[in-house]
Amino acid sequence: MYLERKEDLSIVYFLKDKFSATPLINIVDAYPQEDLVIPTISVESDLLEYIDFELGERTGTRVRTWYIDIFAANKSQRDDFAYKILNDLKDGVLVYDYDLGFPNSTVIGHLNILKRRVKVVRIDATLVSKMYYRTTITILAQNDLL
Repeated sequence: MYLERKEDLSIVYFLKDKFSATPLINIVDAYPQEDLVIPTISVESDLLEYIDFELGERTGTRVRTWYIDIFAANKSQRDDFAYKILNDLKDGVLVYDYDLGFPNSTVIGHLNILKRRVKVVRIDATLVSKMYYRTTITILAQNDLL
């Protein structure tokens, strides 16, 4: 499995762990394509950027962007989930080697969160059959143990 996929899964399982006390929440690895179950948190990777620079051995750095979308039943639930995620991400996310299986995974990296952004997405009630509240958290991260 590619390192990038292990990073994706690490964010999904990080969120599942953080919301383990909220069993009714649906956490998915990708933007929901089927019927939307409320509440849902989805994780989708976006930009993967390699920044090359030369300092001795021509090493560079790599930064990634993820979108964490929250679909909630009401404003309070949406905001509670968003603020929890925002605060839980401040120390970053450990990256595990999922090729070893569960629960034998070992830590192979750490996503240092360089930027966190929360944006409320306004939903037009006339366009959806069931009203819900949505926000998107955008994170920019660098794996600092590589």
